[in-house]
Amino acid sequence: MNQYKQTRSVPGIGMANTLRFAWTEKEMEPWSRETFGRTILMGCLRIEVKEVLCLQGNPNEKAFDVTFHKEEKHDEVMKTAKDVEKTGPLCHYAVTSLAKNNFRVVTVTMYNPHVKDEEVRAFLGRYMDNVSSARYLRDSLGFWNGRRGFQALLRESPKSVDGYLYPPAMFSLGADRGTLYYARQPPFCRRCMAYGHILASCSAKKCRFCGSEEHEAKECDEPKACHGCGSRAHLWRDCPARHRSYASAAGGGGAGDGGRKERTRADCMDGTGEKTAQEEDGKKDEVRRKRRGEEKNGTEGEKKKGTEEEEGGGAEKREKGTVVREGVEEGTGTVVREGVEEGTGTVTEKEGG
Repeated sequence: MNQYKQTRSVPGIGMANTLRFAWTEKEMEPWSRETFGRTILMGCLRIEVKEVLCLQGNPNEKAFDVTFHKEEKHDEVMKTAKDVEKTGPLCHYAVTSLAKNNFRVVTVTMYNPHVKDEEVRAFLGRYMDNVSSARYLRDSLGFWNGRRGFQALLRESPKSVDGYLYPPAMFSLGADRGTLYYARQPPFCRRCMAYGHILASCSAKKCRFCGSEEHEAKECDEPKACHGCGSRAHLWRDCPARHRSYASAAGGGGAGDGGRKERTRADCMDGTGEKTAQEEDGKKDEVRRKRRGEEKNGTEGEKKKGTEEEEGGGAEKREKGTVVREGVEEGTGTVVREGVEEGTGTVTEKEGG
């Protein structure tokens, strides 16, 4: 069996502190779980039960996956297995590590707790791959302390000292500030926003907005870049990544990759910067105009109908010839004049004291 073969049973972010022992003999049946544990783990590698978190059988791969409590033990066993892999009973197995060196558990603190998880994931997606959903960290009483945990893989970067691209330990999403940290995080400078040293030993005069060494951030007049995706074409408040739905952010290979997202004005623009934002706005305006026209026609129809009913009622009264007029005559009270059917000429007056 190819020891470098990737299997479906291994998640994309790897499996921390885990070694896979894959059976390599084609002429022999694989050993049972008990034989493997007693002969390989306890006998050959001198591993104690308390040092192992889990021993899982993988029949499809003809392998056993051994997960240790501590990373140090994982590294120690891996080194020992490489030294004796061609001698003794271990020669029947190919040993590979399922852990990934670039795997990190990132703890993010946003000073504004209302910042959405997908917005933080979109920011992390600029530097890391396979960013997981957020896990809210709580104190001993059960209250959320404002920190969120994400699992992710550092992205490779040839320009970096150790070959990985690291997200800044201090960052902003619009007006909202945040910090992050994780195991094996390099020293970070708050002045130049660079890794490798701290503020006390920083002698560089470097702008944290544009990276220029000729001026500081307060003197920078370059166009500001988006805190989410780094583009200078828009700011964070207009960033398409900020308006993604949770399902979109959770899908794909990492934050900001693939999946469906909510339509925004920025999504309507093509690569040249001119496209259908105006066309869509025009269509919406046309629909609104038609709707207003229909409402106006309906209102005018109701008014016309009401007028016809009033005119019809007045005509009916005139046909009967009855007219009622009331007035108050000063000092005498109410005077009522009634006219009887037209043509009779009879008028009756009533006075009330």
